[in-house]
Amino acid sequence: MKARHGAMLVTGVLLGLIAVWQIGTAARGLEIITIRSTTPPLSLVAPKGDLGSRPLVLIGHGFAGSMVIMRGFAFTLAHAGYAVVLWDFDGHGTNPQPVPTGMGGDALLTSAESALAEAMARGWGDPRRTAILGHSMGSGVALSFGQKHPETAATIAVSPVGTQVTPALPHNLLLMAGSRESRFVQSAEQRLAEAGGAGGDPVAGTARKLVVVPGVEHMSILFSPVAHATARQWLDATFGPQPGARTYTDRRVGWYGLGLLGTLLVAMVFVAAVSARAAHQEPIRALGWRLSTIAGGALGATILLWLAGKAGLGLRTLLGLSVGGYLLIWFGVAGLLSLLILWRRPTWPSRRDLSTGLLAFAALWAGVGLLGQFVWLPWLLIPRRLALWPLGVLLTLPWFLAAGEVVQGAGVVGRVGWWLADCVAVTGCALLALYLSPDLGFLVLILPLFPVVLGLHALVAASTRGRWAFALSGAMFTGWLLLAVFPLQ
Repeated sequence: MKARHGAMLVTGVLLGLIAVWQIGTAARGLEIITIRSTTPPLSLVAPKGDLGSRPLVLIGHGFAGSMVIMRGFAFTLAHAGYAVVLWDFDGHGTNPQPVPTGMGGDALLTSAESALAEAMARGWGDPRRTAILGHSMGSGVALSFGQKHPETAATIAVSPVGTQVTPALPHNLLLMAGSRESRFVQSAEQRLAEAGGAGGDPVAGTARKLVVVPGVEHMSILFSPVAHATARQWLDATFGPQPGARTYTDRRVGWYGLGLLGTLLVAMVFVAAVSARAAHQEPIRALGWRLSTIAGGALGATILLWLAGKAGLGLRTLLGLSVGGYLLIWFGVAGLLSLLILWRRPTWPSRRDLSTGLLAFAALWAGVGLLGQFVWLPWLLIPRRLALWPLGVLLTLPWFLAAGEVVQGAGVVGRVGWWLADCVAVTGCALLALYLSPDLGFLVLILPLFPVVLGLHALVAASTRGRWAFALSGAMFTGWLLLAVFPLQ
């Protein structure tokens, strides 16, 4: 092993260990109980001690989210002395029940009510002092819950949707939106106007306030210390400061980034060590032809799927996944079209290609996913999701095989350029798909993830010298990620 690789390996291991240790410190002094057997599955985060005497805060996530991504709010409030209950809505995270037809508000509200009933049955929290917080889709549930259950002392809507409110209910309404999500800021302003404008008395339950959190958008607001502290201050104004309260600043996402960096360093060392040398191949054609490979496949798949939708195919619910099935099939069609444009003699992967691809996938699985299980992502797939993974790999494989063909032999600058081209093709066609098929609207919320996901794979697979190793690792990782994120229909 070269000295440079040895230094990368040691540094990567140290960074990973530090990240795991620091992420784990968030739970110090707290009791965390997770129950999968209930409907919905739920989790309690609360200070150790008498759980029954604490104000209870219900926290609901947004579309394609889960209880995991809401833990920043949960840890902040639990350290502040509150008992917090989180749950997975139907079709999300660890909940195997399908998403309600049309994302029905009543069905989603029932999940919140069931979570509250289960918490009360287990003696979690003071039933006379309850509050609810929700993000995006969950904000609509929170706003409806606060009106249907007027005994709810406070309602916090983060990135609020269009659920209407009144000057009387919900009690003590706090609205938050990120400065970089203008549509949700406008929705928050409309909800504030419906509620009678800012002001009121938190003791009387009439307080209303809108906070625009600076520098964040629809996803990053969930990790914002400003948003967390604002929620805590609102609840303290409602219930009073809690005994044993501590100030906690959630920095897990930063430590996650450090751990991810460590994983990438370790992965690049091992992948480079076992990677096979690329087989001899004919020179790939000129730059314009290579660009047409990516762009033509991506655009062609978008048009073909749009036409299929016009013919009656339900794009939003393909493969039993809400929106995610569309993406899997899009990768498959785009990849096949790109391979047809390339029109190269097919080859089969060697054993070394297979082992290299599996190693690169394992690094991404552990660094992005398993570590992310403690920060933002329900990575360990439930059986119904796991059963779809082989199909997900098969569908995404053509796209990554085509990408592996066009980047093979490229240097660092060339690979960066092709990563950018890949990102432009995927995000551009996703935007086109949104324009052609508005029912895929939730795609816009995860568009920022595409460059990150493709970039992480490109970094880990950069040392692979065979297109099959590149393709297999990319297909296995992307297929797993899409199945972990998108709701079940």
